[in-house]
Amino acid sequence: MKFQSYIFWWASAGIGEAAALEFARQGCNLMLCGRDEQRLEAVAAKCLELGGNIVVKTSVGDITEETVQKQIIEDTLKAFGQIDILVNNAGMNILRDPFTAGRDDYSQIMRTNLESVFFLTQLALPHLIKSKGNIVNVSSIASDRPFSKAVVYSMSKAALDSYTKSLAMELAPHGVRVNSVNPGSVVSLLYKRGEEAFSGEKYAEFQKNQSSPSLHPLGRMVLASEVADSIVFLASERASFLTGQIIFVDGGRHVAATQPKV
Repeated sequence: MKFQSYIFWWASAGIGEAAALEFARQGCNLMLCGRDEQRLEAVAAKCLELGGNIVVKTSVGDITEETVQKQIIEDTLKAFGQIDILVNNAGMNILRDPFTAGRDDYSQIMRTNLESVFFLTQLALPHLIKSKGNIVNVSSIASDRPFSKAVVYSMSKAALDSYTKSLAMELAPHGVRVNSVNPGSVVSLLYKRGEEAFSGEKYAEFQKNQSSPSLHPLGRMVLASEVADSIVFLASERASFLTGQIIFVDGGRHVAATQPKV
């Protein structure tokens, strides 16, 4: 792989961890970012085992904070001197319908899923232009197929898709590509975190419902490794003429007629 300096935030689990490991296999130097220092260091250790002579650094903090965004850029430049790939892996949800979603819910989701992406990317742009690098955003099937009790989440991901396309247009003259992967329901910790997390029988029932061919036509949930493969492909030279793309990694869910209730 051509690129050697890679920022991946929220890399401590799920899609983030899977993609970090795959980039390590490709011999990329990594800056892994997230809030859980213990898990982040564990992922970094796995990357070093897989990557041979690569360099792996971590930057711990809440990505919604401006100071943390600036620190990530500074840490990356200090470690590698350049930025070649930026993977924006943001994802959180609070289950609320349009009648019960409060201002705090709205603000938290939008700050995490959209605002942090915009401003971290803004800080990285001069360096990506200099390196002729590229950006991969991690969005969601909900941007195109919203589901119940996820109105704000779905809005945030639809806006992220629009941002991907707009940024691709703006950066094309600079030789910087911008693309997005949009997973269906992924086997990850996302559904097991937070005050409304699924657990035990409820999570088993959720997995069973999500694996219905009427929802995911290929008959199962998405593996984090499958999303990671698409991220790495879009970041690689093999995707050199792809920009502004919204790639659904969803087992056909975006063409299915039915949509789930959570």
